[in-house]
Amino acid sequence: MDNLITLNVGGTTFLTNMSTLKKHPETRLGRLTTSSQEYVVDKHLYFFDRSPDLFGRILDFYRNDEIHLPANCCSQLIQKELDYWEIPYSDIPECCRSAILKKETDLKTVQKLKISTEVPSAFDGNNKCANGIQRKIWLFVDEPLSSTQAKCYNFAYCLIVILSVLMELLFTSPDFRIPLQSTDNVTLTQNIDFLRDRNNPKFVFFLTTEMELWWYIVDDCLLVFFTLEFCTRFATAPSKITFLKNWLNILDVVLDVSMWFRFVVRQFGFTILLKYQILREINQFCFASISFRMFRITRLSKQFDGLKILLTSIRESIKELVLLFLTILMLAVFFANIIFFAEMSESTTFPSSFEGIWWSVITMTTVGYGDHYPKSVLGKCVGACCAVCGVIIIAMPIAIIATNFNTFYSRMQDIRNFENRVKKINREKLSIRKNSKKPVITKRDTIFKSSAEFSMRVTGLLIRSIAMFVLSVTAAEKKCDSSKLNIKELLENVKHRLEEIERRDNDHTCEFSGNLKKIITFHANLGTVLRNLSSKAIVVFDQIVLNIGKAYNPSNGCLLVLRRVCIVLLGLH
Repeated sequence: MDNLITLNVGGTTFLTNMSTLKKHPETRLGRLTTSSQEYVVDKHLYFFDRSPDLFGRILDFYRNDEIHLPANCCSQLIQKELDYWEIPYSDIPECCRSAILKKETDLKTVQKLKISTEVPSAFDGNNKCANGIQRKIWLFVDEPLSSTQAKCYNFAYCLIVILSVLMELLFTSPDFRIPLQSTDNVTLTQNIDFLRDRNNPKFVFFLTTEMELWWYIVDDCLLVFFTLEFCTRFATAPSKITFLKNWLNILDVVLDVSMWFRFVVRQFGFTILLKYQILREINQFCFASISFRMFRITRLSKQFDGLKILLTSIRESIKELVLLFLTILMLAVFFANIIFFAEMSESTTFPSSFEGIWWSVITMTTVGYGDHYPKSVLGKCVGACCAVCGVIIIAMPIAIIATNFNTFYSRMQDIRNFENRVKKINREKLSIRKNSKKPVITKRDTIFKSSAEFSMRVTGLLIRSIAMFVLSVTAAEKKCDSSKLNIKELLENVKHRLEEIERRDNDHTCEFSGNLKKIITFHANLGTVLRNLSSKAIVVFDQIVLNIGKAYNPSNGCLLVLRRVCIVLLGLH
């Protein structure tokens, strides 16, 4: 039994053999010796300041050469324990790996959600303008959750973005265009021949018509607004480099340049577009690129969790989307060659494999424009296979993306529910603290809150008066002869004082007339000494000093008082 050792883990004692621990000498327990810092010499044991809950599973690793972990334990706690005891992860069996990995995946998911949903701090403490006007402007224009005014501005910004896109749609509508009123109308008609396709009605239409004046006024106002908005955000941004790395800000630069290019072209006249083809292509790109401003509506993701989760799910599913694209491309090329040779007998279908690629993509995505379709029996069979493969191939990545969205959404709901619960508890604690404060009580309520308090007040006044009387008697006995001391005068003074107290408090006694009718004061002496009195004996005082209120009957020795009264017994003389 010399091989038996004692391990104290967090106050719990474990017994095992040293030979059992030496099975894994690369671990912390396998390297234990009497010279280890965990060894307590006077108690002959090894002490570890760790939680004993999982240590039983740790010892099982040395006994069974594999460690089985509880499914209801936190994965981070398991990781810390394994790292402390220096047990490799490779010794975790397959039955326990899935639970640990699932919990780690959930933890990573929550961390990703927090990163994607948290509102970053715009300024740090080292920024000189952290508490100035620069910070306020930045939070107003770029952080909609910073204040109610910022939310309203962000909502108005999104409406302006939608208006700018709507203006571009109106630009292409014939219902909002009028014939060109310029004097160069004849020149424009003659210069149509310089176009690549002079019979194209679209070119002729746009070169011979223009928008109404209000459209140009609104378009110029939008140009000024977006330019000032971008310059304001760039000037107040806490980090200019980080600001320019944001893809939405890069898109704003491109769109603002496009709008300014259109403005310059309008100032010089559209005839300049007929002279340079490159300018015509740039102008077409500028008009088409304005539609990309719709992506600025993604700023609403800072306010709505659903949009944040959607963007996060797409970002986390990039690998699946790339896999989907490559799979569709591979199958499209494959079926394009097959359909080309399957339709070789048909001269009117699929003149080359490039048309087959277009047909394959349209068929696999179940769109089916109908511009290309197989006519032969073999070609129809190839088309059926292409459609079935498209449904299967597209369904798998879409299911993965939908699963990611569902996972992120459920975790986000857990985060929000936990935050709401914490806020509710904090509000309840704050409410309890507010209610625990002492209520404001008026002076009258404090003095005369109840009849009992009033009675105690009157009693206190009586005690003070009688105490003054006792002190007066004592002083008089010291200074003068007892035969010359006029005790009756002193008692009369006390009597008058008590009557004065009764008159002074008479106004208050009316409020408690049901409980306290009048003040009763009684003081008497007994001329003889009575001994061996029974518990029910009646004593009749023969020397009555004070009997205010006439409560004492000297004939029978009875003292009649109110039901609620405070009696003070000072002594018998």
